[in-house]
Amino acid sequence: MRSRRSQSGFTLIELMITVAIVGILAAIAIPSFTAYVHRSRTTEATTFLAEIKQRQESYRAEFNQYANVATPHPATVPSGGAQFGWASPGPWQQLGAAPDNAVRFQFDTVAGLPGQAVPGGLTGCGSSAAGVIDTEFWFVAQAVGDLDGDGNFICFDITSHREGVWASNTQGWE
Repeated sequence: MRSRRSQSGFTLIELMITVAIVGILAAIAIPSFTAYVHRSRTTEATTFLAEIKQRQESYRAEFNQYANVATPHPATVPSGGAQFGWASPGPWQQLGAAPDNAVRFQFDTVAGLPGQAVPGGLTGCGSSAAGVIDTEFWFVAQAVGDLDGDGNFICFDITSHREGVWASNTQGWE
C-alpha cells in the first residue's frame, strides 16, 4: 500500500485574504507615515525661527534696533523636501543666525524703525504683519517651504510683538 503524502501549502483564497489585509494596512499606514514625515520636517522651520527671534533680540540689545536682513535665503524655495546648504550671505552674518544643517525652507527676515510701514508679505506668504506695532521697533521673520513638491507652500512666521510661531498654507504660491 502506498501512503498518501499530506499536502502542505496555502490555497489561493488564503493568499488573496492575506494580500487584502496587507493592502488595507498599507492604505492606512502610508498617509499616516507621510503626515508624520511632514510634521517632523516642519520642526526645522520653527526651531530656526526661534533662533532668529533670539538673535534679533540680542541684536536689539546691542545696537538698539533689529537687524534688517531682507535677503531671502536660500535664493529659491526648496521643493519636494529637497535640502539646500546654508552658506550665510553677508546680511545673515550680521544677525549671526545659521541653521545646523541643510534646509528645506527659505528663510527671510526684515526689520523696521518706529513709524516705518510693515511689509504685507516677505516671501509671498501673505500678511506677515499681524500683531506688529509699527510705532515701535519691529521685525518679521518667515520660513516658506514645499515639503512634498505639490505646489502648495507652507509658511511659518514670527514677529517681534507676538509669542509663538504662526503657520499658514499658501496654495499655488510662486
